[in-house]
Amino acid sequence: MTALGAEDMASGLLQSYYGELSEDRWELLFHAATHSLISKGLMEQQDDGQQQLEFDPFIIEILAQLVQSRHMLRGYKEHPDKQNTLTIHNGNDRFLYHFSSHNELHFFRWSSLEDWHNNIDQLFGLLPSDFNTHNRYVDLTEEQWNELTSLNFTVQQTAAWNLGESDQQMLQVWHDDFQHNHSSLDNLSRMVYTDTDEDGPSVTDLLFVLKGANDLWIVRNTEQDMQAAPCLRIESVTEAEWRERITHFIQAFVRNEAVFRG
Repeated sequence: MTALGAEDMASGLLQSYYGELSEDRWELLFHAATHSLISKGLMEQQDDGQQQLEFDPFIIEILAQLVQSRHMLRGYKEHPDKQNTLTIHNGNDRFLYHFSSHNELHFFRWSSLEDWHNNIDQLFGLLPSDFNTHNRYVDLTEEQWNELTSLNFTVQQTAAWNLGESDQQMLQVWHDDFQHNHSSLDNLSRMVYTDTDEDGPSVTDLLFVLKGANDLWIVRNTEQDMQAAPCLRIESVTEAEWRERITHFIQAFVRNEAVFRG
């Protein structure tokens, strides 16, 4: 990555994975990594007396895409014992699929659009039986959302929110699913790097996802004006509506209409 002009990215990855290590520990780490890559056929030692090492061209292509990609589609799924992350990198309308599990397993391959619906469903563990057959939703203010997701929330608090009885019942069901999911939400996002980003990519769109007992819930901001107060919609979506939401995410991520239409 350093050779490709991304020294800051390389340094950040090393720091996040290994922290501060002594020079001797770094030496042992790089020796072990080198031998591992050679044994897997991903790195080759040149017999020219200079002990030079060369990466397989496939690895160079992957690293170049990671360095040059400015747009990413990212899905995050929390488990009690691990976190799974799916990232698709868009570089010149070529797409790199990257799946990581608890920062211990990393899988890379080149990807195409027709795979992504299935990739996203697999990340969130979705089956047709997970969807309700009808849509229902409630719109909340940011203050109400903060109350709903607080540790001490009770459904009695919604009495002051001017909601109907069915909406209150729906929020109770959602909150039960939220608690069963260890009070956490998974998410799907679109991210972009700009020349002014110093602390990582900026999130340009975000969809929270919660797989419930009988519903697939999504939470999104329906307010189009980014300067206005958010209107947060908690929605139980049908399978068709889920497909529509994901298609919207993908289309905005790809941007090139010719690529999207194939």
